[in-house]
Amino acid sequence: MGRSNLVFRRDDSWQPLSYRLELPAEIREFRSCRLDILLLEMSVAGCGLWAGFKIRVERPITLFVEGFAPIKASTAWSDSGFAELIFDQHLHLSVVQHMARESAACRRQTKPFGMPSAAHAEFTALSQELGKPLSI
Repeated sequence: MGRSNLVFRRDDSWQPLSYRLELPAEIREFRSCRLDILLLEMSVAGCGLWAGFKIRVERPITLFVEGFAPIKASTAWSDSGFAELIFDQHLHLSVVQHMARESAACRRQTKPFGMPSAAHAEFTALSQELGKPLSI
């Protein structure tokens, strides 16, 4: 795995390291069906994603990634189709790294590894615009 998918925090306080991804997944909001999303960032504490629709904030949500157990979370913020989820329980770092490897394998089939998509830049800009630093 190359270094280009590592995302470092913007401030000096300690926060979990997150990995830049492009991994298809699904979410299920409370009393709803499964909906397709794209994971953009992942850490042991949470994830950033593109859903294409607004997700209700502070409501229970379940994240489904193929090959992994369902992950319980809540929505920290959602705007312009992007959202940030905070996991109910932190994931083990090896699980996050495994997802990053899965994402890298998916991306190699479509474009060179390490080349960020426009979605990553838009997600980062939106989180800064909202005044909420990435807390995943």
